[in-house]
Amino acid sequence: MGSNMQTSMAAGAASAPRNNMMAPNIFDPRTDGSDYYWYIANPTNAGVSPLAPGATGNASIQIDAGTDFYWIATTIQADISGAVLTESTDVIPLVTVLINDTGTSRNLMNAPIPIGSLAGDGKRPYRIVRPRLFRANSIINLTFTSYVAAGTTYTNLYFTLHGYRRLVTPPNASNMAGS
Repeated sequence: MGSNMQTSMAAGAASAPRNNMMAPNIFDPRTDGSDYYWYIANPTNAGVSPLAPGATGNASIQIDAGTDFYWIATTIQADISGAVLTESTDVIPLVTVLINDTGTSRNLMNAPIPIGSLAGDGKRPYRIVRPRLFRANSIINLTFTSYVAAGTTYTNLYFTLHGYRRLVTPPNASNMAGS
């Protein structure tokens, strides 16, 4: 029995297609064009003034024309006046954010919310309960407003949307349509 089992296992492994060997729910950019992706909004980019007390900054994210983006988590990183960040000096910026999706022509909230309500640091990202779809070629407009006391200026503010992209037309779709 042992030799028959080894023979059938060896034959099955050699003839089995690669897809049967992969775990389900994985990203394989070579077969379906899906992959992890991060979009970053920074209202304090070079050439734009830092986010001073009471100031408002805007940023836009252009979703690629050929892919839909599924947002699953959010992180934020900021510094005050360019100071060095360490574990103990990580900043929770006193900033509100308003997000508008041009693909659906609507705001994602009824009023700007504190950024700490929607984003965590890299160790504790804010997880979206269900992935939020942003369609290919849409633009996400973000408005940030500082509500910090006088004397605090955020010189770098990185608001990161974590998620994954999927091709609007998977690579093998044209082959399947003709079958």
